[in-house]
Amino acid sequence: MKKIVLASIPLFLIGCTTLDSSSDFTDAVKRIESKQNYQVVVGESLTPDVLEVKQGQLVNSSLELNYVTPTNDRAVPDSYITMELQYFKNYNEYRFARVKGADDKVQLKPYAASAETCSDICTQTQYVKFPVSNELFDEAPFKDLVFDIQVSNANSISFSVPAGYVEAIVNTGDKNTAVSPVVAAVAAVPVAAVSAEEPKASQAQEMVNYWYGEATKEEQSAVTDWAFKNRKNADPAPLEGSKEIEMVSYWFNKLDSEEKSQTMIWLLEQE
Repeated sequence: MKKIVLASIPLFLIGCTTLDSSSDFTDAVKRIESKQNYQVVVGESLTPDVLEVKQGQLVNSSLELNYVTPTNDRAVPDSYITMELQYFKNYNEYRFARVKGADDKVQLKPYAASAETCSDICTQTQYVKFPVSNELFDEAPFKDLVFDIQVSNANSISFSVPAGYVEAIVNTGDKNTAVSPVVAAVAAVPVAAVSAEEPKASQAQEMVNYWYGEATKEEQSAVTDWAFKNRKNADPAPLEGSKEIEMVSYWFNKLDSEEKSQTMIWLLEQE
């Protein structure tokens, strides 16, 4: 993975409200995002419990659970966790996640470029996400969600997400959408089956979509105007302003010409 130095990027998953295992989870939901055929219930930032560290030295970590719940009978992607990992720099980035109760480990996907900061000691921060099957949320009482983030089996960190945090987010999603048993069955279709029907987006396209969704309506309009003006410009000047629109322009500039055309159509559809 290409690394760039972004010393100005804050630990942006650690916001004004950061929960931990001792918190009251009454207000554990940060927001609910409505998509075309599903909703995403986004949890407040949480500092997970660290169960075990094999090699390496963890400095900081935080995450958000994103619970996906369908609103019609179309298949939807898995729920997922977005996570920030800061650790004393080594030469191996974390690459996989293994969720307890799931069959296989999954590859971590970046939702922002890795950042490196150095003073007396260098630290590295990864911004990653990975899927969590909704089957793990089907049965009450809820249990702590335990998972490993791995470089390899010998180099990993084990985390635990409190059951109360999971329950608050899942219950909010289930109450917010009325889903029949048939819809629930369709929602359990693996992501691989969904992706077989639609062309897979590149990493850059996924990042543009993600950061566009994080921006305000005014910022989204500014992004669309900027992208339209620079659709034929191979190396446009990046947008300046909030972290969200700066990251949109960074990833937009990583698109090839065909992806830019596809993304322009997508942006105009959002207006």
